[in-house]
Formats: sequence, structure tokens, C-alpha cells
Amino acid sequence: MTLSIRDLEEKLSDDPEKVSETMYACLFYGPGDIRYEKIPVPKINENEILVKVDTVLTGGTDLKTFKRGHPVLIKKIPSLFGHQFSGEIVMTGKNIKKFSCGQKVVSLNSAPCLECNFCKKKRFNLCENIEFLNGAYAEYVSIPERIVKYNTYIIPENIDLETASILESLAVVLHGYERSEITKDKTLCVIGTGSIGLLFIALAKLNKVKVISIGRNPYKLNISEKIGADFVLNIKDFPDEGELIKKINSLTNNYGPEVVIEAAGFPETWELAARIAGRGGLVNFFGGCKKGTKVELDTYKLHYDELKLIGVFHHTPEYVQKALGLLSDNYIRSVIKNIISKTLPLQELKRAFQMHESGEVIQIAVKPEEYR
Repeated sequence: MTLSIRDLEEKLSDDPEKVSETMYACLFYGPGDIRYEKIPVPKINENEILVKVDTVLTGGTDLKTFKRGHPVLIKKIPSLFGHQFSGEIVMTGKNIKKFSCGQKVVSLNSAPCLECNFCKKKRFNLCENIEFLNGAYAEYVSIPERIVKYNTYIIPENIDLETASILESLAVVLHGYERSEITKDKTLCVIGTGSIGLLFIALAKLNKVKVISIGRNPYKLNISEKIGADFVLNIKDFPDEGELIKKINSLTNNYGPEVVIEAAGFPETWELAARIAGRGGLVNFFGGCKKGTKVELDTYKLHYDELKLIGVFHHTPEYVQKALGLLSDNYIRSVIKNIISKTLPLQELKRAFQMHESGEVIQIAVKPEEYR
């Protein structure tokens, strides 16, 4: 039975899982400056839900926010942040019929409006009025009405909360993968061995595609090999880029890879991706660079080799639903166990980001209740 705010308030005195008036959260005060503080629990309206956070991950977007802020997600200082999470519903607005207290859920970090020009064309990831969710580095997070309606999902019983927390990353990767025209007869080269790059490799191996993994961190390259990459190349072993390209060509019958996915988000790797793609190939510039970044591309190669260059951004509800189904696959679950390298309590979030930035972990599962 769905409990309204009034119903729940009446039951709180007898409920061992009371929702207190305050909670602990990590607030962003500026680049590198996050503080673990006690603040009021978010209020919800009649069309929202309140979720008690079980697991929230340290993702690439959050790391960038920690290092330099974010023009869209951080609108004022101090600010809550964090967006990849799972948890349990502890309060529902009176108009909520779809969900009830006690259900384990995962909410995505955004939802489209379904009304703008792009939404009418089913380009939901480019929605002009997209609504973002930010604030999961906390004990509780409120879910906005539109995200409750379009992008919140009950977690199947066979999927644990920690695994479910990576749903957003898997959804964006699935979107990028399906847009990249990858088939079994092609070789895929993935540049970058963070969680996104590793999930691309996982989807490729799930579909029996040959994969070349390129990175610079031995620990992460070892994980890419462990999850099935056919060839693993450390870019630091090839100070001469020509030798790297020669090596890649030798692994592809001298044709070069048919598909290259840049999953690192640096201008130099964008340029490398275009240089190593084989004739008639496709390059997916998936890793986002800082706004205003410029790259140089060889127009002769682009034209005469007929390269297709694409960018793929974000996810849509369709890809989220497909990704939720993939979380039941045993191989995908094993990959996620390798990606989520460590668990830390919320009060050690700054340390988690420092470990993330140093490359000694891939992602960290942050637990608000851990060690409380």
C-alpha cells in the first residue's frame, strides 16, 4: 500500500525506520572542497518520493565536478551533488500510485520533458528541457516528479543494490554501443579504461566482437584483459605514435579497426581515435572534453578514407530499460564487480575522489550508513 506523507507521519512513532529531520551529506563548496555536514532532510511534494540511499558511486562526472565544479549541476555554493545511486523508498507524495515505501529502487540522473522539438523526434537525450537529479552523496535524496514518472525503476529481486547503482553508466554505454554500428565481423578499439571504456568492452564481448583495449594505467588494463579484451595496449609502451598505429594495424590484418570508441575525454585521444581508425571506419567521440576544447583532424584521411565521425550523449528511457535487463546477465554482473573496486563511508568521499583520480580504483561504492 502506498503511504501518503500524512499517513507516514502518523506511523513514524511506531516505525523503527523513522525519517529524521536531519541527515548527513557531502556538500560541494568549490573545486576540491567538499564537506561532510548535517543538513535538513529534503522535503518532497505530492508528486515526489524520498529515497534512503544505500549506494552511490563515484563516477567520472562527479570527479570532474569535484575537481572544477559543473556549470549545469552546480548552480549555487554550497551544493549537494552525486547522481549514480540506489536505495529504498521511505516516503511518497500523496499522488504517487506507482511506488510504495519499502521498495528498492534506482533513479536515473535525468528525465526528458516529452514535449519539446527533440522529444517529439524521439531524441530524448537532447531534450531542451531535460531535468537533472543531483544530490545523492547524502543519507536521503528526493526524486523530482518527472524522474519519478519516467526514469525510476523497481530493482528486480535478483539484482543487489550495489549492482543496480551502475545503471546510468550502463545505459549511456548501451546507447553509445548501439549507435556505433558494431557487428561481429568488425574489430572494436576502445580508448580509455575507466568504467565507461570497460563497459564498452563488456558489451562487445557479450556480442562476441574482437576488442583492442588502449589505456595507460596497468591496473585498469589488467581489468580490461580480465573481462575479455582480446588485445591490451599500454600507450606508454609506444612513445612513437607511429609504432602504436603499426601495432594496431598488425592486429587487424593491416586494415585498422572498423570502429573506434574514444572513452577517455581528452583532445589528444580524440585526435588519436581518428588517426587509428581503418578506411571506411566509424569513430565515436564518446568521452566528453571540457567546453571550448578544440582538436585537429586530418581532412585528407577523413575524406579519402570515408570515416564516419559521431558523438553520442547521455541516455534515454529506452536504453535505461534495456540496461536494467542486462544487469541480470551473470557476465555483466561479474564485470561490474571488477569496476566497483572499493567501498567507503560517505564521510570519506574526498578520499574516494582522490583514489579515483590517482587511478588506483575504477569506481568506489560510497555507503552513507557504513561505519556510522
